[in-house]
Amino acid sequence: MLNNVSAGAPNIPELNSGLQLIVEMYRGNASRKKAKTFMALPTLRKIFDEHKRFGSDKWTSYFETYDNHFNRYRDKAITLLEIGIQNGGSLEIWGKYFPKATRILGCDIEEKCRDLTFEDPRIEVFVGDANSPSIYDSLIKDTPSFDIIVDDGSHIVEDIIRSFAMYFPKLKPGGVYVIEDLHTSYWPQWGGGTDLTLSSMGFLKLLADVPNKEFWRDGRPDFNLLEPFAKRYNVDIDDADLNIDEISFSNSVCVIRKGEDGFENRRHITGTEFRVQDCNWLLPLSGTRELVEQLNVSGRRPESTDMQREFVTVLPEVLKNRAELANLREQLAASQHHAENLQQALERKEQALANVESRLSAVYASTSWRMTKPIRAGVALLRGGKR
Repeated sequence: MLNNVSAGAPNIPELNSGLQLIVEMYRGNASRKKAKTFMALPTLRKIFDEHKRFGSDKWTSYFETYDNHFNRYRDKAITLLEIGIQNGGSLEIWGKYFPKATRILGCDIEEKCRDLTFEDPRIEVFVGDANSPSIYDSLIKDTPSFDIIVDDGSHIVEDIIRSFAMYFPKLKPGGVYVIEDLHTSYWPQWGGGTDLTLSSMGFLKLLADVPNKEFWRDGRPDFNLLEPFAKRYNVDIDDADLNIDEISFSNSVCVIRKGEDGFENRRHITGTEFRVQDCNWLLPLSGTRELVEQLNVSGRRPESTDMQREFVTVLPEVLKNRAELANLREQLAASQHHAENLQQALERKEQALANVESRLSAVYASTSWRMTKPIRAGVALLRGGKR
């Protein structure tokens, strides 16, 4: 009966995990103390809703996402960095959510953050630009690596990519890097746009190929999948140097899990009946490198890398053409505006001329003009005689 408890439970991460712990405890694989401790831990939403003191705000969708990805750290002595803390409440909430955390660092460019004081001695705030060398050095001086990094900073595309390039290397193997409020990636005010404008979402979509690179990337050193972003934002980042096991997206947030050192993916086969396709001959190779090579992975990589190379080569050209097209549109708009101004000036001159002609016609038609006609004729005759 216990085997079916978790399978039939509602899709609530903390409940399912807790039930699984009870099952493991029943089987003798987990202690009662561990199960009791886990079940006693409140969800992030509960901690957030009951929080007092310093303020904080999070989107509804974040709570379940964080519970899903952070649960395994809750009973561990972790280190956490949050870029962008605003009023500081999130640091207090992280302190409650991770009771065994050893260091909880926050960084914000707002000078008023210097006045924030915390009762939790694990919390420390650094004021300044997280992407500046001086703040970077200060952050990693006493805490050289982190289990969790949350980027809730400016949300500007360039800052997001620059922060990732600087701080992802400081994430421990198996650690989690989170980028919040990615809806700004679609808004020009934050440097956003589409994939073809090299937005932060465009960067992350391209980054999503990195966990699979063992199946598409060959060893050529002259190719960098992330080169368009590295050049545009002047950052040192190369897909060949990134070890990523998982990238997941939910509403406005992306979670990136760093790979474990020494992990090697293998193909495993199980079962005794293969009625559609005979795999009996592969069973002795289950879990070996040889079985992986049955797919001719190494032979497929060069072509796949060439396709990726073509994409990242074409991308800057597309961006350049888009920029040139935008410039031509601006010039056309300026020319049209100038033409409209000339047309308006011409219309004003024509109207002025029409007014003068109307007044002149009125003079010609007046009684005084007709009465003075003999005088004008005599004057003209006298002028002609003088010549």
